[in-house]
Amino acid sequence: MTRRASTINWGAVTACGLRLMGWFAVNVLAAAGVMALILFAIGDFSLPITMTQLANLADRYVAANAIRRDQFDQEVLIGFFAILLLVAFFRRSGFARAFEDPIGNKDSTDA
Repeated sequence: MTRRASTINWGAVTACGLRLMGWFAVNVLAAAGVMALILFAIGDFSLPITMTQLANLADRYVAANAIRRDQFDQEVLIGFFAILLLVAFFRRSGFARAFEDPIGNKDSTDA
């Protein structure tokens, strides 16, 4: 008996990679939107008040010393990644679908 050498289906690998990249891009954009919504909520859902609050935050950020800036940057990054994890959790079914065969073949190596 001879064993058939298994070949890699590069088309399926590329399609899966593109679906995963799209899933991740949508998660990052949704997390950025949630951050923008939080900033908008801080401004009482009014654009002029939001811009005033952002200007106040920017003035205080520039006036702060380097240690406090680093702490603030770290808190914002932790908050963003927490939101990103939450968005990814709620979109986990899309992650699972990225690995499915779009044609519905049972064995995708027979192509």
